[in-house]
Amino acid sequence: YDLGYRVWARIGRAVGSGREWPALSASQQEEMDGAIVMFQEAMDQGHILAARSIGDIYFWGKGVAQDYERAMAAYKVGAEAGDVGCQFALGIMYYKGRGVAVDYEQARAWFEKAAAQDHPLAVGMLGSMYHQGHGVTPSWRRARELYKRAIELGNGDAVDYMQYL
Repeated sequence: YDLGYRVWARIGRAVGSGREWPALSASQQEEMDGAIVMFQEAMDQGHILAARSIGDIYFWGKGVAQDYERAMAAYKVGAEAGDVGCQFALGIMYYKGRGVAVDYEQARAWFEKAAAQDHPLAVGMLGSMYHQGHGVTPSWRRARELYKRAIELGNGDAVDYMQYL
């Protein structure tokens, strides 16, 4: 995992660390392909951060074509093993319909798992679901409780969301 991560990070620094990467040079692409193989091998051996890395690579299309199906498969491995980042990512994919039909019930389940580990964005998304009534009975009281908790956990966006209640 570590070698794959170092290669991925080095390429990211070279092309810019933003979410969207430009096309890679031939040598960068060769290195990136090798990093993905290393991540896959590490994930197959139970390394959960490798699952999150593969998910991120395919979700954002970093050095590969964007592929939500592969991202979801990798995130599920990590999420089922308890990785909070993968749990949140799955919640987003179901909430926004990235590679799957919108499914608020699945989104809520994954956000709740991440929120139980104090993931500030997951707590904020749960607040948004209660605020908007997506997959739950609308409850501004519950939304306010969740936004407040998200703010306490460091989610600055929840301050803005709270103002709409």
